[in-house]
Amino acid sequence: MKLQQSESAGPHLPSAGLAACFLGLVLSPFAYIGIGALGGFAPAFSFLMLPPLLASVGYLLYRFLSRPTRDSPGYLLVLIEIVSWISITAFLVMVSNFTLLTQFERIGLFSTLFLVATLVSLPTVLMRRTALEERLRRLPDAVTLLLLLAVLLAAVATMTLYLLRAPAFL
Repeated sequence: MKLQQSESAGPHLPSAGLAACFLGLVLSPFAYIGIGALGGFAPAFSFLMLPPLLASVGYLLYRFLSRPTRDSPGYLLVLIEIVSWISITAFLVMVSNFTLLTQFERIGLFSTLFLVATLVSLPTVLMRRTALEERLRRLPDAVTLLLLLAVLLAAVATMTLYLLRAPAFL
């Protein structure tokens, strides 16, 4: 059985959904900022962490939301993308510990905010073709669909358990 790759120019829901997940991950730090997580830290934290975060998010949004091209990115652009992902991940790890949450609550809150950010990103990905979606279309359809289902099922299951579970500190 040979895995098929997407070649059509129309919307391709698995790659669009996975692209929305990537964009949701990029936008998740703003969801934490929106719920006031930075208030749990000293002002120096914001002063030190926000500039690299904004630069990283800006770069990734520029790379991902630009029009698809046939050019291969250079090593420097790939290196900047990797550093941007590390910066976003470091911010998310640090800012998710803004209150006395248990480890499960931290993961549950992240899953909830990630799904909200993914839903916010979905219309953008569905309305226009992006470079990120084009990169994801190169994957076989079965792989794209399995990745999308795995990410969404894990996030929805974790969010559901988090929202239905009694808080640890009552």
